[in-house]
Amino acid sequence: MTILEVKNLKKIYTTRFGGNQVQALSDVCFSVEEGEYVAIMGESGSGKTTLLNILAALDKPTAGDILLDGKSLAEIREKEMSAFRRDNLGFVFQDFNLLDTFSLQDNIFLPLVLSRKSYEEMTSRLRPIAEKLGIGDILAKFPYEVSGGQKQRAAVARALITHPRLVLADEPTGIVQLVQQNLKK
Repeated sequence: MTILEVKNLKKIYTTRFGGNQVQALSDVCFSVEEGEYVAIMGESGSGKTTLLNILAALDKPTAGDILLDGKSLAEIREKEMSAFRRDNLGFVFQDFNLLDTFSLQDNIFLPLVLSRKSYEEMTSRLRPIAEKLGIGDILAKFPYEVSGGQKQRAAVARALITHPRLVLADEPTGIVQLVQQNLKK
């Protein structure tokens, strides 16, 4: 079953001063089957992060369409987009995007809090993920108190805790194996 379909995706940025146009993506087409792992590779500046941001509905394409489970992202109204992202997508950001004023546990819980899940449900979802990722003993720590690898695992846990249909990771190098192991529940 096709979970993601990208059709003729194009992204052009216009510079603020001078109005020059920079084409970041040109006629990108591909599909991803359920359970499939896909890596997008290319040199710096080739549009990988732009593509991921568009797939995560954090940015809009200049042209083309993205279908998740057959539903066009273009058809989702702006006020429904946050809930759509939260319920369907797990995103591991290149710089992790953990909040320094929250413990790792609270950072991981954040999408579930926004979904109004009970504390019992949040903790029952967190336990197995934290155990598999080896972060159960550091959940009370803050991001500035842990290593880069531990931050990365907390970011993976946050992406997986909602049981998303699609997980996107920007510059994941060291986490691909962790994500694969945890998606095979």
